[in-house]
Amino acid sequence: MRKFQWNEEEMESLLKQMPPVKDRRSKAAIYEQLAHAKQPKRRGRIVPAVVSVAAACLFVLIGVSLYPSSPTNESKKAKPEMSMTMQAKEVAPNENRTMQADEAPSFSRVLMSGNAVVFGLPDASAQTVIPISIAVEGQTPLNEQLEAAKAELVNLGLDAKWLEGVTFMASRNNEWTVHLSGTHPVFSSGSTGEEMFLASIEETVRWMGGTSVQFFTDAKKGIDLPNTGHLETITIAKKQRAYYLYAPKEGAPTLLAPSPQSFATIEKAFESMQAVSGMFRPSIAKEVHIASVQSQHGDLVVQFTADSSFADSVSSQWMLEAILLTAKEFHFRSVTFTGGNVGNIGPYRWNEKIAVPVAPNPLPVH
Repeated sequence: MRKFQWNEEEMESLLKQMPPVKDRRSKAAIYEQLAHAKQPKRRGRIVPAVVSVAAACLFVLIGVSLYPSSPTNESKKAKPEMSMTMQAKEVAPNENRTMQADEAPSFSRVLMSGNAVVFGLPDASAQTVIPISIAVEGQTPLNEQLEAAKAELVNLGLDAKWLEGVTFMASRNNEWTVHLSGTHPVFSSGSTGEEMFLASIEETVRWMGGTSVQFFTDAKKGIDLPNTGHLETITIAKKQRAYYLYAPKEGAPTLLAPSPQSFATIEKAFESMQAVSGMFRPSIAKEVHIASVQSQHGDLVVQFTADSSFADSVSSQWMLEAILLTAKEFHFRSVTFTGGNVGNIGPYRWNEKIAVPVAPNPLPVH
C-alpha cells in the first residue's frame, strides 16, 4: 500500500473539511461506554488466536508421527563404553555412517553397534556350536551380563545347560578362568557332551577376546572328564571361518553359524559359503556371483557380477551379514560392496564402507 506523507498545514486543512461531531453526554459517560465496548472485542480476538496456535501444534504433532526420526539425531547418540565385551569400531568423521543397532530390521542376524556378550551354544542335536549375542549395558559386571543373557535363550533349539552355573573371569594377558561345580552335567554327559561343553567354552571365550582358559572344579584347579581326562588349561585356537545359514529345529529362526573348519584365504571361505551342504545351508545363493575380492588397507571390497540376482531380499541381507562376519574372522575392519546392478540391500548401501559387526545372532532383551 502507498504511504502518504502529510505536513501540518495539509492535516489542518483536512480536519476543517470534516463535519462537526456533537455529543451531549458527559466525559464520564463517554469513557464508561468506551471501556465497556472494548472488553468483548478483546475476547473475540483471543479465541481465534488460541485456535490458531492449537491448530499449528496439532499439525506439528501429526507431522512428527507420520515421518521417522532423523538419522542425524540417531547417529549422535552416545555409545556406552564397556570392558571385556565386544564394541563397535568407532567410525572416523570422514567415513560413511553405518547401520545402527536400532535401525536394523527385525530379520537382521548381526549386531552392528554397542556392546554384547556372546555365548557359544550347541544345537539340540549336538552337531555344532552357534554364537548367540545379547546387547548389554556397559556398567553391568560381566558375570551378571552372562546370567541376564542366559535367561533370554528361549525357543532357539539350542542347548543352554552347558553354561548353567559356569562362571567366567578375566585375568591377565587375555587368559580366562572358568569355574564350575562338581555336579555340572558335563561330568555325566558322555564323550559327545564333553566335546560340546569344551567347544562352547572355547567359542564363548574367543568372542570375549581370550586366548586361553584355566579350569577350576569347585575350589580345585582343573576338571576331570570321564572320557577326555584331566584338563587344566586349553588354548583358544586361531581360526578364519566362513559363516553359513543354520536352522536348529523346525520353527526356530534361521541363524548364522561359523564353519567348523578354518580357511587359508577369504576367497576359499566364500566358495564354501556357496557350496556347503548337510546341516548347513549356503549363505551365498547360486544366483549370486562374486567377480573379485580385494583388500584395501583393512577394508574388503567385494564386487558382484552384473548378472547376479538378489531376488530374495531377506536371504540377500543374511548373505551380506554372513560376508561381514566372515570378513571379521579374517581381521578386516570394514567391507565395501560394489557391482551387481543394485544400490542397496536392506540397510546396507553399495560403494560405502560398512564396519564389520559387533556380534552375530542378537537376541532381544526385554
